Amino acid sequence: MRHETKKICRIVDELTTLFLREDTNEVDFKIKKEQDRTLIQITDYETHLSDEEIAHLKETLNAQRQYEIEEYYWQLAGETDDEAELTLVGAMIDAATVEKRAGNLYIELVRLNVR
Repeated sequence: MRHETKKICRIVDELTTLFLREDTNEVDFKIKKEQDRTLIQITDYETHLSDEEIAHLKETLNAQRQYEIEEYYWQLAGETDDEAELTLVGAMIDAATVEKRAGNLYIELVRLNVR
């Protein structure tokens, strides 16, 4: 679990940048550390993301976690504003739920603790 706190911060930083770049007016982040995993819950109120962008976000975040890529490249997350950043976030998490309800976007990311 080397650098675990920094990795979680990089994930949150990348998603914060994504929402602020999309002119989000209000977004909430909640981080819950449990014994076996960390949950990151995000609510983007009155989201400006289109249904197509949300579908792409869901697909990208649900890529299989890639421990090798994570270990070498996690420090690069949040350094540029391109698609590779979001792909790296997908490689650093184990599961993502992305859904739009009543105009709000709800995201829950699960990152299992590796021992």
